[in-house]
Amino acid sequence: MTEDTDEFEVRGQWWLPDNKGSKVPGTLKNSETHGAELHLIGALDSRIGEDGIYPRIHGLADGKSFTLEDCFRSFLRNGEAEKIRVQQIFRGAWYTDNEEPDCDQVTTRPRYLTQWIGNRGVRSDYIPPNELGDGKNGKPVAILRATLQPKMSATLTSGITVNIHHGVTEEPHTGTEQKIVEWREINLTFPGKVSTSDALAHMSDAQDLISIATGRTAEYDSVRFLHPDIVLNVAGSEYRDRIDFYADWMARYTSKKPGVIHPHEMLFTFDDLGGIKGLADWMTAAKRHRSTLGRVMASKYREGLFMEDRIFSRVAAIEAFARDRINYKGVKLPGALKHCRELAGEKFIDLVGDVEKWSQVIKSNRDDIGHHYGRRPDQGGAQKYVLAESVYWLFILCMLREAKAPTVVFEKIKNHSEWAWLAPKVHAVVQAG
Repeated sequence: MTEDTDEFEVRGQWWLPDNKGSKVPGTLKNSETHGAELHLIGALDSRIGEDGIYPRIHGLADGKSFTLEDCFRSFLRNGEAEKIRVQQIFRGAWYTDNEEPDCDQVTTRPRYLTQWIGNRGVRSDYIPPNELGDGKNGKPVAILRATLQPKMSATLTSGITVNIHHGVTEEPHTGTEQKIVEWREINLTFPGKVSTSDALAHMSDAQDLISIATGRTAEYDSVRFLHPDIVLNVAGSEYRDRIDFYADWMARYTSKKPGVIHPHEMLFTFDDLGGIKGLADWMTAAKRHRSTLGRVMASKYREGLFMEDRIFSRVAAIEAFARDRINYKGVKLPGALKHCRELAGEKFIDLVGDVEKWSQVIKSNRDDIGHHYGRRPDQGGAQKYVLAESVYWLFILCMLREAKAPTVVFEKIKNHSEWAWLAPKVHAVVQAG
């Protein structure tokens, strides 16, 4: 079983934390497309087992301890077989029945992080025959070089340390080709133990930034925790043992070539933002506005969301964001839009044109959707889409202002092809009213 893959199948023994003496054999299957399911030969015996809801299940499989969270029965046959849907998997730890899973470190590999940071540690050098001393009839040589880049670190005001590690992995030779895979990962080290949900909330701030900057969903390719009590003793020395985590993530990217992205396709790069300091500034700002940021990015990550829902959710986030900044709960939507567009600055004017009329159109759409007036039956999905995107970019510009992003970031966004495509369409919808 590969350590850093969501696809696995393990056989073992499974039981409820308060009933360790009653173990049931079964297979845990985890799939990127179908999620996680536990297939038991028999059934779990528990006081709450009759309703088929299991908040936590323990297991031992392939020499690893497992904690399964938020589980419910999907099939039962006379106590001889049971299938259980699993929402979260911790591989490498048993969390007891009355404790919330916790950790003091979390490490993830968000997709596109390596390309976003750039500064590649792998390069190919072409050497012509004459430089090898073989003369013009000799054969050229290509040398592949891999150099580890230094770790980057920054400490937030909360005491959390943000680390970016670089690495290369040499995959097994196939007999005809040799592959070197370059990767970067983000590690958050906390001053003390925190819940795993809190650790992931902090990590989601970085994930959202990568998604915004690259224009792609920065799905987690792997997630793991470290806990001070989970250690390995090897030859008398203790080492931290990883706790691998699997869940049905909302932020997924289903491209056939999910790893291919070039710098010109990005809205802005890691260096544009100011490197590790820029990331730290973003995470500090994101913590203050996490609920609204999460709402906006959820509307971006979720596939199949109605355009009306995208507009309504993003406008609600703008309203809440402005209230938090002004520190006045009585702020209404017109005041919130005015506050945010002033914070966003001239770049937002370039996107929407007449900002006053844009605000009126947005409020009219929000009211129509929220109160089911049905006043816009002729407005198609395309018009709603560009309005929803304009609200998205208003929020993102405001967040980048909060994070003290350099001027180059806003210039890169303004000059990006996505804005060149979107701006005239927003102008047209606004002028049409």
